[in-house]
This record gives sequence, C-alpha cells and structure tokens, in this order.
Amino acid sequence: RRMTGVRLRDKMDENQGMLLLWLVEEQQAFWMKNTILPLDIIYINSKREVVSIQKNAEPYSERSLPSFKPAQYVVEVNAGYTDKYGIKEGTIIAWTRD
Repeated sequence: RRMTGVRLRDKMDENQGMLLLWLVEEQQAFWMKNTILPLDIIYINSKREVVSIQKNAEPYSERSLPSFKPAQYVVEVNAGYTDKYGIKEGTIIAWTRD
C-alpha cells in the first residue's frame, strides 16, 4: 500500500486518511499521479511532530511534493483538512490502533 496511498480512490470521508510509515526517518517526496482527490499531505518526524505540509495537492500532477525535512510518517487527508483543524508545522500528532 505504500506506493498506492489513496490513489484511485474517488472519495474519502472527512474523518478518514491514510497513514504511511517508514523504518527510517529521512526526507520524503510524493506525487499525485493517478490520485483522483486533492489532498493535504502531512509529513511527520519520528517524534510525531509535523515538519511540513503540502496543502491542496493537485490531482494527477507528477510534480514532486517534498517534505523538505526528515520525516518518518506521512498522513494523507482531504484537501483543506489541515486548515480546518488548525494543523501546522510543530503540531504533535497522535494515533491509536482501533
């Protein structure tokens, strides 16, 4: 699923997203090829702190969307989610397994 993310999905509920995990913290980059939905891509370091956000990523774009800083986690959510919920660089992110 790492290479897929939310690609090819035509809808995602507001309270849903995709969490992607890496074994190593390093600079990451995504693109939107074959991604139907506009997304906010949240890059998170090993301390679960947001290090950067690519907002309103354009569907189908092959432009690289880098983290600019080392990240170990990435969360993909619907475009506008980070503004609506006040998520910005420095925000601490927590998640649980359900």
